Amino acid sequence: MSPDPIPDTLTLADVRAAAARIEGRVLRTPVLRRMVGGAELLCKAESLQPTGAFKLRGAFSLMTALPSDTPGVVAHSSGNHAQAVAWAARELGLPAVIVMPDDAPAVKRACTEALSAEIITVGPDSDERAQRAEELARERGLAPVPPYDHLLVAAGQGTAALELVEEAGPLQRFYAPVSGGGLMAGCATVVAALCPNAEIVGVEPDDGDDTRRSLAAGERLAVAPPRTIADGLRVRRPGALTFPILQKHVARIETVTDEELLAAMGWALIQLRLVLEPSGAASLAVALRESEKPASPSAGVGVPHWGVLLSGGNVDPSLLASSHGLGAGPAAVGARALGRSLACRRATRIRKTCQPFSRRRSTALGRAA
Repeated sequence: MSPDPIPDTLTLADVRAAAARIEGRVLRTPVLRRMVGGAELLCKAESLQPTGAFKLRGAFSLMTALPSDTPGVVAHSSGNHAQAVAWAARELGLPAVIVMPDDAPAVKRACTEALSAEIITVGPDSDERAQRAEELARERGLAPVPPYDHLLVAAGQGTAALELVEEAGPLQRFYAPVSGGGLMAGCATVVAALCPNAEIVGVEPDDGDDTRRSLAAGERLAVAPPRTIADGLRVRRPGALTFPILQKHVARIETVTDEELLAAMGWALIQLRLVLEPSGAASLAVALRESEKPASPSAGVGVPHWGVLLSGGNVDPSLLASSHGLGAGPAAVGARALGRSLACRRATRIRKTCQPFSRRRSTALGRAA
């Protein structure tokens, strides 16, 4: 069987094909419903994936389409993509080399190391780690697995929105975080096709609004290395392949402060019983802000349904303790303990190769013969 062809654009059919490739290899995460203000939030809990984030979808989407003689893979990431590629590589019997920044959260690095990936450390600039990954691909003959700027990756990420709409029905609005644009490109393709009247809203940190600026300018612009606590949203410019898709489908980009991210993390911990990282709480932060003054219901729609992509939960315990409302007392101590416990449990689970995901090897995963 030949590898799936790489699309030159992204369609709903491409996302459905990705869903077929990754079925049984990622978790179909739950949709948590909460009434907030005048809207119902439909929260897609991608933080519950076995590696703690949506990135597993894109990694499997691309890597299951690689030729059978692929000698190994290389990726660059601050953590979530790193864990996803390492996890998928272990399942597929491939060596994995991961380029990570020196300021990557300790919990993300530890979990990546637990999957036996080779880690190469560079500085904090996302451009530097992308360049090093390209060099390693050439030097060692490894297959690159980009974190966002590949249409098979974007198609895989879009399966999260596909599941959301399949379970929740038509949406009037959809929120997702935007970094390089792979998640939003895939999800926006799905939402635009299945919910054509929905408003698609991207979310970036105040200090890292490259996509907002780029959409306003009509071309890809770079920003200075962001200093936001949302380490997963520190990409400096939108992807070359993903940006035209965002231009086509995204209605607007909203930005959030670090304080709003912490507040949304606290809200999720209390109201959803979910641990989120700052990047994973970005879309929730804007949805909560806008639910205070929701738009008037459209005729025949009733309560508006807003899809909210909660992208990840690999949080440093100290940040979890800083989330709004926990303060510095016993609650903060408990949050730090919870964060440490979750980090240790995830690393231990990964080391033991969690079932049922890690029992299957490459022959059972349908890689190209």
